[in-house]
Amino acid sequence: MGGTVIETESERLRREGINQGKAQLLIEMGQKEGLDDTMILKRMQEWIGLSLEQAADYLEQYGKLPV
Repeated sequence: MGGTVIETESERLRREGINQGKAQLLIEMGQKEGLDDTMILKRMQEWIGLSLEQAADYLEQYGKLPV
């Protein structure tokens, strides 16, 4: 009954989209709260389960947007 769980391309894209939305929301909320980038990165890692590299990419992409 055991085996490997295979994630389809559509499931992977859906998961990435959800993580992207969550990351953008955490960045916006963190900036409104006056948090520095280090704390925002830490929240994304803890709350969404992103790697530091993924979180940093999202912060670079969305951190400069007007809040």
